[in-house]
Amino acid sequence: MGNAWLKPALVAAATALVALTAAVVPGSSDAEVAAPPAPPASTVFHPVVREAAAGTGDYAAEYTVYRPADLDRVRGRLPVVVFGNGACRHTSNDELLTLETLLAAHGFVVVAVGGFDEPALTENGSPQPRVITDAITWAERENGRRGSELRDRLDTRRVGVTGHSCGGIEALVAGADPRVKSVLSLDSGFFADGTLGYGRENLAKLHTPVLFVDGGPSDVAYANSGANYDLVTVPAVRATNPAAGHTGFVYGQRDGNPDPSVREEAVRVLVSWFDFTLNGNRAARAFFLGAGCGLCATPGWTVTGKNF
Repeated sequence: MGNAWLKPALVAAATALVALTAAVVPGSSDAEVAAPPAPPASTVFHPVVREAAAGTGDYAAEYTVYRPADLDRVRGRLPVVVFGNGACRHTSNDELLTLETLLAAHGFVVVAVGGFDEPALTENGSPQPRVITDAITWAERENGRRGSELRDRLDTRRVGVTGHSCGGIEALVAGADPRVKSVLSLDSGFFADGTLGYGRENLAKLHTPVLFVDGGPSDVAYANSGANYDLVTVPAVRATNPAAGHTGFVYGQRDGNPDPSVREEAVRVLVSWFDFTLNGNRAARAFFLGAGCGLCATPGWTVTGKNF
């Protein structure tokens, strides 16, 4: 491509939030220049591989991995996002396949709860936050395992957790894990009475930014999403689109009718949130925060933020 920072003399430099690459300028001894910032993840698109997670330990669930197919075309190590299922399904991995594939296409490795070749089931479980934290452990081990295609490809210092509905409760509980750097609750939130075994006292254990996304008053999680947002003391954003209801973001339905565009909007929210909180991308930050935030200008969405 001809830019000096792409030539052989490369020096890696990393900060906690913004990954920069510095290069020695040809013909000079010590001079260094900062590379251009990475483009927003929402503008990057990779072909994706979906594969079974290698069995390298005793975990609470089997996992399916979604990742960019050509890892050599990805700049630097990849952030990891763990994704839990609605209804706390821990066996199959079908419900969120489209969201998980598209999230991976924008430069993330998604470790999804559920087996690669398990049939779609009407399984209804109860929250097991360990399925989320075990997935982080799997990623750490896989990153160091000899023979793994992901060896030294993952940045296990940049781990996000998310989940839909009951899976969101799992993600919110798992957000207390010190390895987690970002949390996203999708159509979810703790009940005031501790229904499903986990109450709102768990919100005090969060230590990272958190995003609550819901589908408005017709979403069964709407009240919990709002109340949880009000209670958290960490940096937080709440994003609501009343056309989506409880499952519109997952199945591509707007006001109960097929409309893939609402799912595309949800993917943009997922990608931008983790690009902001895991990659430190300032353009992604502006999608949520500030008077002219990008999501604020998207028809149908309302956005509020606090503690940033």
